[in-house]
Amino acid sequence: MEIAKSQESLNPELAETPEVQPRMHPLDMLNAATKSPAFVPGLLLLAGIAAIFWPLWKELYNMFNSEDGYYSHGWLVPVISGYIVFRWWPNMKDTPVKPFWLAAVPFTALLWLTKVAVQNSIYGLMGLCLMAMLMLAVWMVAGGRWMLWLSAPILYLSFMLPLFNEQLNNATNPLQQISTKVAYELLRICGFQVYMDDLTIIYMNQFVLNVEVPCSGLKLVIALTAFTILFVLIGRLHWFANVIMISLILPLAIMINGLRIALIGVVGDTMGHDAGMKFHDYSGYITLLVCFYVLFKLARLLGWKD
Repeated sequence: MEIAKSQESLNPELAETPEVQPRMHPLDMLNAATKSPAFVPGLLLLAGIAAIFWPLWKELYNMFNSEDGYYSHGWLVPVISGYIVFRWWPNMKDTPVKPFWLAAVPFTALLWLTKVAVQNSIYGLMGLCLMAMLMLAVWMVAGGRWMLWLSAPILYLSFMLPLFNEQLNNATNPLQQISTKVAYELLRICGFQVYMDDLTIIYMNQFVLNVEVPCSGLKLVIALTAFTILFVLIGRLHWFANVIMISLILPLAIMINGLRIALIGVVGDTMGHDAGMKFHDYSGYITLLVCFYVLFKLARLLGWKD
């Protein structure tokens, strides 16, 4: 006992590290959730919220399926948000349910603001109202501690919502130019005859790379940010490891997007225009997988053991 005590005093981290609860089976988690007194009122509120935001769901469907938009990854966001809850469930499942019905007051005020947003098709405001309404609904039926637990998974939904379209549009052109320059340098280093007489166009012997908005790399930056925040939320890394991962989002997105553009040029120049455009159509999915793999390996290197 004395030896154990002395080891604990020599290593404060040993004493301060919280015990990680074993993960539950998804069916056990579902069974526990359905037995909660907050389940039925929460389900009714969720159905009502889903109906209120019907115009937003239609807009999101169009955004997720748009080839020129920034949100093709949007389908994954609710799944990842649910996965975060699943990973946290062993630690949050014993939190007592204490409904706070006074939260209905700000919830009602938010309904009026949502009505204004819906009537005027202000989708950014709708997205903010949706996240706020979900948190207030949790507060009402389950209590403040549950709202705090679920605030991060709810806010994670912002990666699929049109909250910052104007800012994204302003960032597109600089990223187009940087990604084009990276692709140009990669092709030049690899021995291809290339030249630029425009900031976003690369001329090759048999192929022309016109880097337009969908290939600017901004879509990749948003997806990479979403993946990185996922690892931050579930990885239990030290703060400096989280800072490293977040700081690498932009340079990693630029390098991988530049590599993708360069590879499109290689395929188009060596195999013909049609082959280059075909590779262009599905290379975006390849880059997402590459980014996820790189982030996963980086998280492992920085100490993620799970």
